[in-house]
Amino acid sequence: MKKAVIIPAVKKNVAFQDDLVKKLAGESLIQRAIDKAIEIVGKDNIYVVTDSEEICLLSQRKGVCYFYEKSLNLQQAAIIENLIDFLFTLSDKFKTFILLSPYAPLLSSEEIKKALLEFESKGEKLLIPVKRQYARVFTKDHKNVQEVLSGEEERTFLIESQAFQIIDSSVIRNEKLRSALKPYIYELSCDLFDIKGYQDWWVCEKLLKRKRIVIRVIGDEEVGMGHLQRALTLAHEMSDHEIRFVCDEKSKVATDKLAGYDYWLGIYKPDEIEDAIVALKPDLVINDILDSGHDYIRKLRDNHIPVINFEDLGEGAKLANLTINELYDEPLIPGENFKWGKDYFFVREEFNDACPNHFKESVTSVLIMFGGTDPSDYTRKILRIIKNDCRMRNIKIYVITGGGYPYIEELEQEIAQCTDQEIEYHHSIGVVSHIMEKVQVAISANGRTTYELAHMNIPAIVLSHHERENTHKFTREENGHVPLGICDDFEAEKKVITAFRQLIDNVEYRKKFHDRLKKFQFTKNKDKVISLIHSIIER
Repeated sequence: MKKAVIIPAVKKNVAFQDDLVKKLAGESLIQRAIDKAIEIVGKDNIYVVTDSEEICLLSQRKGVCYFYEKSLNLQQAAIIENLIDFLFTLSDKFKTFILLSPYAPLLSSEEIKKALLEFESKGEKLLIPVKRQYARVFTKDHKNVQEVLSGEEERTFLIESQAFQIIDSSVIRNEKLRSALKPYIYELSCDLFDIKGYQDWWVCEKLLKRKRIVIRVIGDEEVGMGHLQRALTLAHEMSDHEIRFVCDEKSKVATDKLAGYDYWLGIYKPDEIEDAIVALKPDLVINDILDSGHDYIRKLRDNHIPVINFEDLGEGAKLANLTINELYDEPLIPGENFKWGKDYFFVREEFNDACPNHFKESVTSVLIMFGGTDPSDYTRKILRIIKNDCRMRNIKIYVITGGGYPYIEELEQEIAQCTDQEIEYHHSIGVVSHIMEKVQVAISANGRTTYELAHMNIPAIVLSHHERENTHKFTREENGHVPLGICDDFEAEKKVITAFRQLIDNVEYRKKFHDRLKKFQFTKNKDKVISLIHSIIER
């Protein structure tokens, strides 16, 4: 069942002057169409139909056949009818013709192959592709003002695409068959459009130049949500590229959060995720998974995939093109591919316009915040420790828990019992900076939150959930923090209440900590990190 690809390339029917031979993201439309056709049927079965000597020469150099007629004039809407005579001359040689427009550069050869397989398996004679669109149709003759204001449901429309058509040669030879034939409707699985002017050209060029970036991220009750928050911030800044998130099945907290975004998300078994990432054919992989393994990063590099890792002290960190460990101020691993310390930490978008706190002599509100999961349940423990002191001093308590916090009901019950003081509780809220703007002291975990508090000029008492958190040395007294390390219940009660009373009662002591925080502003570091990522992509 021989197949041929016919590429109409008539310069009289262009969107604008020389569009077929002008470079689009480094390659002309006609070159892209020929290369696509070669992937489908090979060089010997391609015919470029043109009125241009320049396109004839280009076809000759590409090693494909061409049909030249200077007076040729083709109408895109009736392309098959216009080419009937030419197709008839080939109808004994080929069973199937694929008419391929050069004006759909986003159309992949895989999509055409998929349509061709469906065409052949169903024994169809003519296939036309369509795109699904949703819209509300407005007809001024049939709607009054009230109907317009009240609105209506969007309707589904199938819009015919001129990107390609597939036709059986028997239809070319039989005029009666053409008049009785109903085309087979093939719904495109990809979002593409035809170039009809300069604006379409510009959009296509932007899309063709974008890279596929796969971000592998973790997030569960044990590691929290800091990795996901960082990954999302990066993704929002790289909107020029195609972003795909991947997680393993254990990261349910992260996958539940990502499901609410408009990013592509792949969830895989732990022993399958590495091969799945390679199969996605990324131009870059960003790992935010803590310690990466040697074999995993080696597999990516062997497949010529650049790799950037965050917060990674594993064997794979040495093999990555770039490893950024912003939570570790002192280098722990030698290597030129590492970036260390707070100069590479960046805050989320919500902090860009937030107002850092001015010093107040009296403490009127405090914040308790222990990350996305709080595996140590420090939230309830700290609330019990400080609530009496806050009540006696008329200090409001803000409590924030993340999406993975497992003790919501118990915490809500304890807060409900505190009827004689003001406690404001928020769970899994999208923004926290507006609350940080109101507090003078905080008690938090030893993760990314401490940098956000520093950015907002808030002295903080810091507890670590585990040994890895305890290695984060940014939280020091010279940086405006009171680090308490990992505390059991007895230690926590004694250490926290002592540190808390000193911060809220000793004005000079608290001002000293507040002044030490003024030097920290983490908004500009994001541009630095994004620039590093782009340098890896471009390289």
